[in-house]
Amino acid sequence: MDKADLDHRHRTFDGWIPPTVAALLHEYRHHDILRQAANHGDWFCARRLAEAAAASGPEGRTAALALLRPFAATGWWPAVEAVAGLLAEGERHDEAIALLRPLADAGHRYALRDLARLLARQDHLDQVVALLGPRAADLLLAEELVELAGGHGRDAEIAALLPDVQTGPTDPFGSWSSDAVDTVPLHARFLELQGRIDEAIHLLGRHVCVDGVVYADHAEQLARLLGRHGREAELRAFPADGGEEYALAALARLLEEQDRIPEAVALLGQSARAGDPHSAFGLAELLARHGRHDEAVEILSTVAETVGGDCDWIIDLLCRILVDAGRADDALAYIGDHFARHGGNHLDQALMRAKVMELSGRAVDEVEPADFAGSDEELLRSGTVDGAIALAERLVRRGRPHQAVAHLRDRLDGPKVVRG
Repeated sequence: MDKADLDHRHRTFDGWIPPTVAALLHEYRHHDILRQAANHGDWFCARRLAEAAAASGPEGRTAALALLRPFAATGWWPAVEAVAGLLAEGERHDEAIALLRPLADAGHRYALRDLARLLARQDHLDQVVALLGPRAADLLLAEELVELAGGHGRDAEIAALLPDVQTGPTDPFGSWSSDAVDTVPLHARFLELQGRIDEAIHLLGRHVCVDGVVYADHAEQLARLLGRHGREAELRAFPADGGEEYALAALARLLEEQDRIPEAVALLGQSARAGDPHSAFGLAELLARHGRHDEAVEILSTVAETVGGDCDWIIDLLCRILVDAGRADDALAYIGDHFARHGGNHLDQALMRAKVMELSGRAVDEVEPADFAGSDEELLRSGTVDGAIALAERLVRRGRPHQAVAHLRDRLDGPKVVRG
């Protein structure tokens, strides 16, 4: 195996068993299939076996390392990251650092990030600053520098290394992301870590709206910052037309943390009744966390009928709440009723049902109705990766793992499959 081949297969699944199918094979104890595939260089199967082994303790971690080291020896980042993580879990920090160092020295940003985290865990802040400081033009590494070393006595030095405060281009259709030059969140976080809360609030407040453009990330960070520090009055006075929905969510979280549940419910309820589906979503989550599942389901059932457009995100939460309340049959009935009234793709319906079955720990055959008899053929004809995987998952659940793997080999090997 080599890096290029591993990277290609990781992106396309060419010759490999996809991770969701590998997880099901493990769940249904078809370990022989996983081991055979792993021995032939299937990363997803090797990783699934390694995760299970590592969870069993130090001896299992050793077995996991043996499974993954051949992949890491190629220098392929996902494998290097996984092995370094296992070494760090076993307090073998020096080995993890030695593994990450070549990629970090070559400028691999995620290797630099993980190496810096390991150095910080050993209190080598001087090495963290030396490693990340010269690379602080990369916002990912600048953010890591701030998180690891900010507020630890090196602030003046770090401040000199950070890029200046600036926001990105205001053209939403530009060829590059505004995040590429948006350093306001970085500086605000740096100020917060130094305990300079008022300055962080002021900085974000000045940049919620710049030249008539609202920066949602700044508004959300400001709202969360105010919530973390109990600034209730400022959340209530959050400027209109400047991301006030984030202030509403942060204020509701603050009220919940203070055990002021009726106030949080009333706050989100008022906005939900005014037609905000995001507030209704947050209200349903809040109610469900406090055992009020019936109210949450009623709210979401109404929103799913009125939100317009794609309401899958609403139905997904509704079904999760029903399953958590021990009402998986009601979730399945709701999906059937919704599609009967509104129409839609049978594959989407099948995938929703499969998700409910997975959450409730039930097998496909227990609940698959007669009108789904043709759905296997529909999945087979779809010609997409998603369809191939969905059918393979069904076959594993039905106790036909070898047929599932053969189906995947036929459908996913080579470049002929359309990614769906």
